[in-house]
Amino acid sequence: MLRTMMWSTIGLAMAAGGPFLYFTAADYLKTGSGPAAAINAITGGAASPKSVPEPESRAEVVDNPAVEGTAHRDLADVFRFNITPNWVMGQWPRVSTGMSQIQLVGYRVTLVSGIALDDIAGALTYYFTPQQRLQRITFQGTTGDARKLVAFLTGKFHFARRILNDPTLWRYEAPDPDGGEPQGVLQIQSAEIVRADEPYRRFRVSLTLERTRDE
Repeated sequence: MLRTMMWSTIGLAMAAGGPFLYFTAADYLKTGSGPAAAINAITGGAASPKSVPEPESRAEVVDNPAVEGTAHRDLADVFRFNITPNWVMGQWPRVSTGMSQIQLVGYRVTLVSGIALDDIAGALTYYFTPQQRLQRITFQGTTGDARKLVAFLTGKFHFARRILNDPTLWRYEAPDPDGGEPQGVLQIQSAEIVRADEPYRRFRVSLTLERTRDE
């Protein structure tokens, strides 16, 4: 079963632009659109958008070649900002260091948080400054049930849901205290094809976390 979850980066299509409503963390908890309601929406609860349809064919989702990784990672262990390049190199048997952004160098590994349906698997990248200070964390992958990830990010990084026009796309943001760009963005989208023999691929996940002043 674990072997089924070993894949890497899967792109996430962005929803088309248009008007939307924004829920702050406080509104999110007060209006019944808080973590429980939003999480139920992701997995097709009673008040949710239409559930993911049954597969009509065995069309395959195209993956990039997988990178070797270490399984059973706790989310709190990998999504934190007191990580160093030496820690990354010591924790994974294979690390790709070819990624870079402006003034940042990336270390990419394969993350498999476990073998349960609500675990995640995909490509995890840590971006460090020239001073080897972790500035950005990104993750691209899939899951069979996004509730655990949403609950973790809501609790630790104060993510709140932003309502979009696309009923198959869920977006969560960690607001900037100064009103600037979000300090974190999570997007979860229903897979185009859901296969009974691939329950861990029901949702595509894209996550970006930025270091805040307090971290």
